Amino acid sequence: MKRAAVLVLLSVAFVACRTARPTGAPLAPLTSASAEEAAMQLREQRPSFTNVRSLMRVRATTNGKTQSFRAQLAVHDAQRMELVAYTPVGTTALTLKANGNQVATDPEVAPESFAFLRAAGLTPAETAMLLLGMPPRDDVPVTLAATGIASASAGELTVTFDPPSFPAKRVIITRGADRVEIEHLEVVR
Repeated sequence: MKRAAVLVLLSVAFVACRTARPTGAPLAPLTSASAEEAAMQLREQRPSFTNVRSLMRVRATTNGKTQSFRAQLAVHDAQRMELVAYTPVGTTALTLKANGNQVATDPEVAPESFAFLRAAGLTPAETAMLLLGMPPRDDVPVTLAATGIASASAGELTVTFDPPSFPAKRVIITRGADRVEIEHLEVVR
């Protein structure tokens, strides 16, 4: 009887700590046959690129230190986004919310911590759109394949998509010696 009670408690604890998966319909990949068609399809989809969520695995190397974690990214629109980073047991470690260039975090984080994000020259929501495979504006230089973005330059950031795809699957962001690798596990609307 005691053993069964312990198993039930462990099961409940495990479920309570699990990282929540985003709900919704998966984003459809592009149906283009050329880079030019891909550009047209992405430009057409951009105004309706709202309420897109991704569960992702992140590996960030900054100042020679590496951290890995799971996170959820939500792009509400071109101005508003939210990022929730999880601890290894699935509890919330950090919540970041941005509206335009205003960023709020819980727990509070020093503003200089967002230098990497601001280095793109985009709003945090526009940066999040780019990381999901959507060029946020026409003035953001991107190299396209028929399947989506292959690479992009945004301010001081270089963004590589491996493979080129929409929605993005694996994204590598570099700024000097700093590097962030993102694997999108699920992208839904």
